[in-house]
Amino acid sequence: MNKAIIGKLNAISVFSAWLFLPSSFIWLGYHSYFGDPTTSAVTFVYLFGAFLISGIFHLLLAYFVRCPNCFKCITVQGFKKPHASSKGDWSKVIWYWFSGTVVCIHCGEEVDTNAL
Repeated sequence: MNKAIIGKLNAISVFSAWLFLPSSFIWLGYHSYFGDPTTSAVTFVYLFGAFLISGIFHLLLAYFVRCPNCFKCITVQGFKKPHASSKGDWSKVIWYWFSGTVVCIHCGEEVDTNAL
C-alpha cells in the first residue's frame, strides 16, 4: 500500500480518536444528569470502544509512517523532546498532515506527506 495513503489513514484515525473520547464522556455526563435511569450504557460502551479501536489503529499505522531523511516514525515521539525546528510534537504533525508538508519531530527536516 502507498505510504501516503497509510499516513492519511493514520491521521484520520487520530482525528476520530480525538472525536470519540470527548463525545463518549459528554454522552455519559449528559445521560447521568438528564437521561432515564433505566437507560443502558450501551452507547457509551460503543463510543468508548470506537475510541479504543481508533487508538489501536493509530498505533499500528504509526510505525509505517517514517521520515525519508532519518527513517524514524514521524508520529511516534516517545519520551524525547521533539527537534527544535519541528515547532511542536506529534500532535502538531497530525494536525498539519493534510497541508502537504510537515516537519519531522526527530530530525527537523521537511517531509512531503503526499510523496512518502
